[in-house]
Amino acid sequence: MGWDLKGWLGLQCLALVLFVSWFEGYWLGLDEGVFWLFNGWLVTVPGWAGFVAVANQRWIDGAVALLMAGFVFRHAWMVSGRERTRICCLLLLMAGAFSLQATAGKALPIERPSPTLAYEQAERVSQLVPHIKTKDASRDSFPSDHGIGFATFLLFAVYQFPRRYLYVVVPLVLALAMPRVLSGAHWLTDFLCGSLPLALITAAWLFHTPLAGRAIALLSGLVEGVLRRLRLIG
Repeated sequence: MGWDLKGWLGLQCLALVLFVSWFEGYWLGLDEGVFWLFNGWLVTVPGWAGFVAVANQRWIDGAVALLMAGFVFRHAWMVSGRERTRICCLLLLMAGAFSLQATAGKALPIERPSPTLAYEQAERVSQLVPHIKTKDASRDSFPSDHGIGFATFLLFAVYQFPRRYLYVVVPLVLALAMPRVLSGAHWLTDFLCGSLPLALITAAWLFHTPLAGRAIALLSGLVEGVLRRLRLIG
């Protein structure tokens, strides 16, 4: 693929607008409103605190990762051998991009505590459901590593999956990304204005420039060898 300057610039500008608007405080009202809504439910909605505690378990994260991988491999299985190789190479690139994004996020000179630490009067899932170990606080919540993974996969799906897949994948990913917000471990904008802009910048470079094509050309020989050994291509 050659340069798609319009698409590349559009994603970069959207990422910049999201981050700058958050930095200038335009999202604070939404952040607080969403947090206090869900935080109130912990004590007013029967069973809600228990549900949030279970939803934030590490094994749930693992199950979600397997589910997302299942969508990718099912799509790869349905296409030709050459396209299968390309998808596997692109998946490796996205995994590498996630590592770079997470590193970049940690390098940002921003320390933002989660809302459960910002407000002393906030309800804590770990206190309401003490028998279930739950992540409900973080001293440095911006951006969310959890959100970077989901946002990266979501953009991969939008660019690579058939449209019929997206009717299932997009709502599912959005729902599965919410447990950290429900518990108060992250603000909503840790995802929308922190994780998503990093994923948008990655998508701009991978899907609107020749970068992905050149990297795939370098990786394809290695990946084809592995796939042949696994008898996934002829």
